[in-house]
Amino acid sequence: MEITYRAIQDGEIWFRNSVIQLRFDSEMYCRVYFDRNNRVLSNHDIPILPSIAKPPYFIEVNGKELKDFEVDYHNLGVSDLRTPLGAGKELHLTGYAKTEGGLIVEKKLNVEFYQDSPDVAIFSVSYRNIEADKHVHISKVVSNFYRMDAARVHSGSLRYAFHYFVGLGSGQPGRGPQPVTSDFSQAFTTRSSDPDPAGQLPFIDLWTREMGMAVGDLSSREGALILPIVVALDQRVEISMQSRESVDLGPNEKLPVTKSFLMVHSGDYQAAWKRYLETRKALGSKP
Repeated sequence: MEITYRAIQDGEIWFRNSVIQLRFDSEMYCRVYFDRNNRVLSNHDIPILPSIAKPPYFIEVNGKELKDFEVDYHNLGVSDLRTPLGAGKELHLTGYAKTEGGLIVEKKLNVEFYQDSPDVAIFSVSYRNIEADKHVHISKVVSNFYRMDAARVHSGSLRYAFHYFVGLGSGQPGRGPQPVTSDFSQAFTTRSSDPDPAGQLPFIDLWTREMGMAVGDLSSREGALILPIVVALDQRVEISMQSRESVDLGPNEKLPVTKSFLMVHSGDYQAAWKRYLETRKALGSKP
């Protein structure tokens, strides 16, 4: 199956490879699918309630979430690309959101699919203050936010019934692989003092017998990242990667690009962890 793209005006935007498939809506919310032997699976949950629904990438401005970026349907499409990861195609999305103070922020989101890695997506996301004479204060940057529901691929399963592995903090207890429990709540943190370079890498994998989904940060960043894994009140498992360093964007100033790894797979975390490390090496990402 070749890499395909389809967009409906003011509606769904599909980007498909032979194994991983992504569906975006008009506000850049994204659902992830796994084509496993012609059976399309998804353990990813997007709730109906706006108060708890979040896209994979969003920011906080002055402590308030800015997450609903309306897609500019006149400025989207797909281009060919070739990188150290091989040949593929790249999806380009641009959206705009208004803060509570009426300031407009632009979000650019690109997704790379590769012919030789049909189960992997590489995301690049940036934000820009498009105001002519006002500053935007960003208090948090969130990437790789996903709500996971094991019952979506196996009816009758407990919604939190995943195993997890976190690829950082060799000195932090409970990094996995271990089962997620009903009251699980832990925030792992990257630490520059970790003596093991591989122990500093931001990577989370959740899996069941049917499918797994792994995310990892590929950015060359200096600051710490917080990686929470939390069982929510409705028993879904929420994961993300968060930078809480404050950034003040002047007029037309851009927040540096966040680059991320996403992989769907069968089995446990080991294949995804290996692929993540190979991807970092190929792209020249620093520990």
